[in-house]
Amino acid sequence: MSKYRICITHNRFRRLFGEVGVAVCLFAALCSLPQYLWSWLSFSKLIALVAVATTLVIFWRFYDAFSNKISATQYALSLTSDGIIRIVDDSTLPLDVQSMPKGSLLVDAQADGTSMSIHHSSQLFTWGLCVNVLRQKRRWFEKDHSHLAWILKGECCEADYRRLARAIILARKATH
Repeated sequence: MSKYRICITHNRFRRLFGEVGVAVCLFAALCSLPQYLWSWLSFSKLIALVAVATTLVIFWRFYDAFSNKISATQYALSLTSDGIIRIVDDSTLPLDVQSMPKGSLLVDAQADGTSMSIHHSSQLFTWGLCVNVLRQKRRWFEKDHSHLAWILKGECCEADYRRLARAIILARKATH
């Protein structure tokens, strides 16, 4: 059984693009409200106010990203040939807990040092990998897997990306 060490560095613009996407969707939803609602409000003033506020927030986040106030999240995984993942406790690649959401599986897995098996619900996309891991069900209505991470192309070296993709393909084939 072979074991590989995979270093992953998430792009520092990743969270920024998510926030910009949410802002654009909210702006589009506001513009698509029905006409009878706009009889109460001044459409042009409200749209101008929302556009200015959205633009200021987007430029503020871009400023934070380009001025290096937002650091890239880095961590290391250990992947075995049979699809077992473990977060490696590596002092050279500290997992930035502030950039991860509270209760994140990555943060919990690094603290516990537990091994996780890749679940067959993991997905391969043209832009990246959605890695789900097997977890113990506590109730009958819970899912038997948890989302571990999105790993986009370019966030690890090509050989490691292909290893992760092969592990996902093998996990999906094991259920068929």
